[in-house]
Amino acid sequence: MVRKMNQDQLKELEPHGSALFPLRVHEFISDPTVAERVALHWHPECELLVVTVGAALLHLNGASYQIKKGDIAIIQPDQLHAMTAEVGAPFGFFAVVFDPVFLQSAVPDSIQQQYLAEPLRVPTLLPLTSHLTADLYQNLLNIRALYYQQPAAFMLQIKGYLFLAWANLVQLADHTHSQPLTGGVAVDETKAVIAYIQQHYSQPLTLTILASHFNLSKSHLCRMFKQTTKMALTDYINATRIGQSTILLQNTDDAIGTIAGLVGFNNISYFNKIFQRRMRLTPSAYRQTIRSTTEN
Repeated sequence: MVRKMNQDQLKELEPHGSALFPLRVHEFISDPTVAERVALHWHPECELLVVTVGAALLHLNGASYQIKKGDIAIIQPDQLHAMTAEVGAPFGFFAVVFDPVFLQSAVPDSIQQQYLAEPLRVPTLLPLTSHLTADLYQNLLNIRALYYQQPAAFMLQIKGYLFLAWANLVQLADHTHSQPLTGGVAVDETKAVIAYIQQHYSQPLTLTILASHFNLSKSHLCRMFKQTTKMALTDYINATRIGQSTILLQNTDDAIGTIAGLVGFNNISYFNKIFQRRMRLTPSAYRQTIRSTTEN
């Protein structure tokens, strides 16, 4: 049995709005030089994602979906998700991320009881093939525009359009009679493994160490992780370490060998090899490119 961890340790740390206005619009154009466009993560908010450029694979709780420009993806709270695309292919989106409590009524009225008390039974992927999805698309565009333009009473208008978007989703759920996505895999257990890696990436993280910590066989741990994330466990460990190394390369003058050791690589040659494979640049070239871009 995988050891349970505090759920607060498993959440994405980036804030999505504020306590008084728990909504954020997130714009994202991915790096086409790598296959991994959005790293594995989850958050307690609902995310309504609209693809604006290209196509990708959305990996969600062990299932994968092909998403393309114009599609809307519904990511429910606490669902583990990531996105990949072919190297060289463009991909971008905007997302309206909000805490569902933002829509809840102060009293248990009919709206609260009928439309907000239970999780939405809506499909994960909504192509623009009906008037309902077209209405949802337009409501999300309106929220996006108001978020950035911030005219008078923009927060009130945003909440109004969010209610309209939620009504679209309720209608789509009634129309399709779909079931909530579960993935059929050990999502919570995989989240615990991810959280452990994120907290201990600078320390030795062999399969033997991880399997022993979570009281699993090495084969079961690897199979569970790959089934849920569509990514090999060792690849995720390396990706986490390389991601941390890019932060140090940008913000410190530490030697490459020192940085390699700080993020968990005990062999600088192997660090250089993995870094170049993922980033398409050597660590030194990456540092020079980032700093020249910043200076300009």
